Amino acid sequence: MMSEQRLNWRQACKLLGCSRGHFYRLVNSGDLPAERYGRVKGVLVLKSDCERYLKEWRERTGGEDQ
Repeated sequence: MMSEQRLNWRQACKLLGCSRGHFYRLVNSGDLPAERYGRVKGVLVLKSDCERYLKEWRERTGGEDQ
């Protein structure tokens, strides 16, 4: 089985259409599950979690841009 694609903050921001600050607010609030790694505490998120978040967000807001 293929492992799921993990995204760094830049890749996730591009997919989500949000700023770095907004991305980290989503991670810190628990709205977007993340895995921390390395000495500098980098963050990786699953692409499927980003897509799930977008889908739920669009359902809540009627699809309006952030």
